[in-house]
Amino acid sequence: MFGSAAIGMLVWTVAAPVPAPPPAPASTVDRNQAIQFSHMVYNMAIGVMREHYLDPKLNDLMAGAVRGLYEEVGQKVPEDVQTAITRAGENSTDLLAVLVDSRMRLGSVAALSGPRALIAALNGFRYGSDLHSGLSNPRANHSFVSVELDYGLGLELDGVHGPRWSIYRMERGIATGAYPPTGCFGPIPKVEAVPSPANFPWKIRRVVPGSPAQRAGLKPGDTIVHLNGTEITAENAGKMFITLAFPVTGFDPNTGQPLSVKRTLKIKRGAEAPFDVTLESQQYTPEAVYGVIRTADGKWDCLLDRENKIGYLRLGPIEERADEAFVEMLDNLAKQGCRALILDLRWCPGGYVTPGTRIAGMFLKTNDTIAQVITKTNPGTVTSLPAAYRASAPYAGKCTDLPVLVLVGAETLGGGELIACALQENGRSMTMGQRTAGRASIQGTLETGFGGMQFKVTTGATLRPNGKPRGKLPNSKPTDDWGIKPDAGLEVPLTADISAKLRTWADDQSLRPAGSNEALPFDDPQKDPLRAAALAYLRKVLRDKKRIDP
Repeated sequence: MFGSAAIGMLVWTVAAPVPAPPPAPASTVDRNQAIQFSHMVYNMAIGVMREHYLDPKLNDLMAGAVRGLYEEVGQKVPEDVQTAITRAGENSTDLLAVLVDSRMRLGSVAALSGPRALIAALNGFRYGSDLHSGLSNPRANHSFVSVELDYGLGLELDGVHGPRWSIYRMERGIATGAYPPTGCFGPIPKVEAVPSPANFPWKIRRVVPGSPAQRAGLKPGDTIVHLNGTEITAENAGKMFITLAFPVTGFDPNTGQPLSVKRTLKIKRGAEAPFDVTLESQQYTPEAVYGVIRTADGKWDCLLDRENKIGYLRLGPIEERADEAFVEMLDNLAKQGCRALILDLRWCPGGYVTPGTRIAGMFLKTNDTIAQVITKTNPGTVTSLPAAYRASAPYAGKCTDLPVLVLVGAETLGGGELIACALQENGRSMTMGQRTAGRASIQGTLETGFGGMQFKVTTGATLRPNGKPRGKLPNSKPTDDWGIKPDAGLEVPLTADISAKLRTWADDQSLRPAGSNEALPFDDPQKDPLRAAALAYLRKVLRDKKRIDP
């Protein structure tokens, strides 16, 4: 154990040779608070050790927690603290003492007040395990992988996500009595003083395709200036956020479910005149698969080249039931006589395993290997055993003859890479674009035991169908075999600016409401270098096939 450092500054005087007055009392953290905090962190570290498939060491996790604290206040970990951690080794008592002392010496600063210290420490575990492990908020709906808080409307506001939303949830929960008070956090503001997580003015950062907000035509960048007829100001924004996020509602006497709530929003969009939109909170299914143009009934027409019958499907976050939407669109293409398919995975961030493997399996034969998998089969042990995802019912073998060209890029992650790799290595597709990110982690969640907070922990990794790794490690070199590379001759280099513009265009297209005649840049595939190149490639494939077929 090492001693606490005093916080504060000595007051120097040059007027007379008398002892300087004592330093002003520093804002300190009660030792009992620091001990409770450290035990919460320690208990989570033990849970991560049990579940993480790479068997991280206790010393590394606790060192990561200390680093997380210091980084949150903009400091490097002092050398004496580093030395104390090294000397502690795997000794639980000594590691706890280091964390207690670190928390006390950093004091009661704003950056670590309330639940902020706990969040900073737990997110520091990534330095002792992997960069993808960390805290997560419970989703707005258990089946949504991409939505954090959308008010049942399908929109997200700037600031209301990540640690900032976590802090607000916990502080408000304690202040309202929803969560029990804890000495770990120190004083918590009264409910009316808990600061809103939403930045002011209320700018919409994201609109979820398939949601009420999308169907009403809202867009990222829109600003909400009135709620239910009341102007939102800097002074009332905190109170108005409660009205938006936690509206008072009753329950349906027949179903026991909360009654739907309507909210009227006045929207400011650029130089346009403000306009009103009334939205009703509801359960909805986020769209995960997009086509070429949204039809009047809200569905997608997926033929990109009508003359040559070339279809186009773009996969976003792999939500639950994404496979159902995908197979329906694939069936519609078959009815239209589709002869080749462009599968666009450039902005697929991954998602749920089951729908992802089912989508891959649609293009493979039954029992074809989609990916090898390594997981921690017995929590608490150090053994990890390989397994496999294989193409199986209900969709395996559904589309085994259609020529497929897969588009990938640097933002193709996780489940998107799994699909691209499965099709490429089973000889089922050609791959065009740029090298993917090389993310291959499988994650589960641990309950922190407070405020509904969960910790994402990497419980395994997906490998290539042949069993070789495809994940990129912190020390991986460009010459190492990670991610998915385009096939020979099919790499299409793009600048970062062009890639960002294309993603914005694609997002705008996915949010265009049904029946809109608004022309958008993504409507023209020739403005997209990859889709233009993909069409040229597949047209040649079809011409060559026609020459060969009798």
